[in-house]
Amino acid sequence: KAFVDVNRDIDERKHYEYWFEGGRGSVKSSFWSEKLIELLENDERKCALLIRKVGNTLKDSVYSQTQWAIDKLAETYPHISNNWKATKSPLEMVNTKTGQVIYFRGADDPVKIKSIKPPKDKYIGVVVYEEFDQMNGMNEVGTIDRSVIRGGDDYVMFRIYNTPTSSQHFVNKEKRVPK
Repeated sequence: KAFVDVNRDIDERKHYEYWFEGGRGSVKSSFWSEKLIELLENDERKCALLIRKVGNTLKDSVYSQTQWAIDKLAETYPHISNNWKATKSPLEMVNTKTGQVIYFRGADDPVKIKSIKPPKDKYIGVVVYEEFDQMNGMNEVGTIDRSVIRGGDDYVMFRIYNTPTSSQHFVNKEKRVPK
C-alpha cells in the first residue's frame, strides 16, 4: 500500500532515481526486489546491477532478497522461477530464456563494477544500491553510476538505506537536493 504511488511513478518513468529510507519492516527491500524482476521481465534488453559497499555481504542480503522476489512472483507467474538460474560463482542470476543478467557486486572493488559487460544488445537498465548509507559519499557513487549507466536510454536506479542519525551524513545532505 505504501508503494502504490511510487510504483505508478516508476511505470510512467516520471523519474529515474528513487531513494527509499526506513528501518527494518518497512518493506522497502520487498518492494525493490519485486519491482526489479517486473522491470526485467517487461524489457528483455535490460540487465541489472545490485551493489553493496562490502562485496562479501551480497550473498546473504541482496542475492537472497532477489531470489525471494523470484519465488514470490512465481506464485502467480510460475514461468518466472523457471526462467532465472542462480549461480554463486560468479554471484549472478541469468534469465535462460532471454540472456539477461542480474549482477551482484561490492563497491569495495570498483574495478569489478567498471568491467561489467552485459550480453550483446543488452544494457544495465536497473541499478540497486542496498545499504546505500554505507557508501563513501556521492563522489564514489557518481563514479559507479557513470560506469554502469550507458548503452540504454531507459533505466531505473534505487538507493535503499536506513536513515543515518547524523544530519551531516552525505545521504541526509543529498536527499534534500531537488532532482
